[in-house]
Amino acid sequence: MLRVIKPRRSPATRGVIKQKNGVFLMNSKQLLTGLVLALSMPMAEAGPIYSQSLLDDGTSFGTFSSLSGGNQVADNFSFDQEYSITGLAWWGSYYEVDTGDSFTVRLLSDDGGQPAANADILDSNSLDVGRTAENGVTDAFGQQIYRYEVSLSLMLGSGDFYLSVMNDADDEWFWADAASGDLTNWFRVDALGTWTDEYSGYDLAFVLSGEPAVIDVPEPESWVLMLLALSGLLFRQRRRGTRSISAACHG
Repeated sequence: MLRVIKPRRSPATRGVIKQKNGVFLMNSKQLLTGLVLALSMPMAEAGPIYSQSLLDDGTSFGTFSSLSGGNQVADNFSFDQEYSITGLAWWGSYYEVDTGDSFTVRLLSDDGGQPAANADILDSNSLDVGRTAENGVTDAFGQQIYRYEVSLSLMLGSGDFYLSVMNDADDEWFWADAASGDLTNWFRVDALGTWTDEYSGYDLAFVLSGEPAVIDVPEPESWVLMLLALSGLLFRQRRRGTRSISAACHG
């Protein structure tokens, strides 16, 4: 009787097969893990959504916006979609030595190309405002410029809006100039007065933070197609790896 003796793989060959299979399994797990992480990651993170950055070259004169200064000012901004507003920052300085802060922050709608008389979106003097000195940055009078920050939680749709910040404390506070903008701002002498832009020609420094209210998420069918494509790719890689190992064993 004729016996057929199958060739036996050497220990070294078995090690190669085991190693290559292990590499394949490791790569497969890495790809699947990466896909799961990608699907679980948030589609957007809060960050600056409107910015008029500080003019930080020592030439900012600023604008009085305090009780002792005799008026309050506002600057405009626009959105082309709805946003969730999560934070606000602005910059300013003091005429001499500050005696404490008491900020009133107002957000106003547009009224025929100027701020509305009443703060119909936000009107608060009880926000928890943080203050940090901008290292090495002074205004045109050599006074220290500070950055102020506050957390917010509100929604704003598309359109034109106005931000007003006033320091109610008994000090002469200046809202710092911005390095960019449309060279327009408004002022009035009391909380219910008429706004005017007669003396504008510069912008006020502030940044709004948040994220789009509506985030585009791929349809479920798109995720299914991605998973099918990944499965097909892994299958092809495995077959290719198997053929390579077989050739190595019989070569």
